Amino acid sequence: MSNRYLDEAGKITSKQIDTTIKDRTDALGFFKLMGIKEITTSRQKKNGTTVYELPISKLSYTGNTYKYKYAIYDSGYLRDVSDHCSSPWYINKRYETNEMYWNSYYKKYTKYRTSKPAFIGNFDDQLVYLANYILKNRYRNKLYSCCDWNIEQIKECSDFRYKARWDGDTVTISRQEFIDLQKANPLAKTKDDIQVIINGTRYNLS
Repeated sequence: MSNRYLDEAGKITSKQIDTTIKDRTDALGFFKLMGIKEITTSRQKKNGTTVYELPISKLSYTGNTYKYKYAIYDSGYLRDVSDHCSSPWYINKRYETNEMYWNSYYKKYTKYRTSKPAFIGNFDDQLVYLANYILKNRYRNKLYSCCDWNIEQIKECSDFRYKARWDGDTVTISRQEFIDLQKANPLAKTKDDIQVIINGTRYNLS
């Protein structure tokens, strides 16, 4: 990868541009530049939750597309609430800590090490953290475009695999049965058995 960059004057320089988002203004400017929209409902706003939706989507192997969404909570949590997630999971940084629990069998406290989320109490700091998280995890990797025709083809292939797997169009055999079939090679043995009878005369088509 080239280590050359363009400075503010448009000249080539070897100094890497700092892309870190530092304050609320940078975060909101980044959201506007990338087309990231706030989609908070009135109920969420009443509960102190703010939700942002990215203009890019996740394409699954079934051909379905899911929008990336992130939520900020008054409690200090930041969560990935995208449609493809089975449940919202927090994206806060984690720190390790020692915990104690009472072991009723041995009748004593046992110490164990676990990780906990680092809460962010200030909304401006939450915006900055979320903007940097999105920039790092969604826009620094390769993005691919897919036309509607390709998506339809993916859906058709997915439906075909589903029907073949669950609608009884295929037969499942064990691995040993498959190995035995490979050794027997029935297709090769039946190659010379293709015959046609015309007016009582037998002809081999091999």
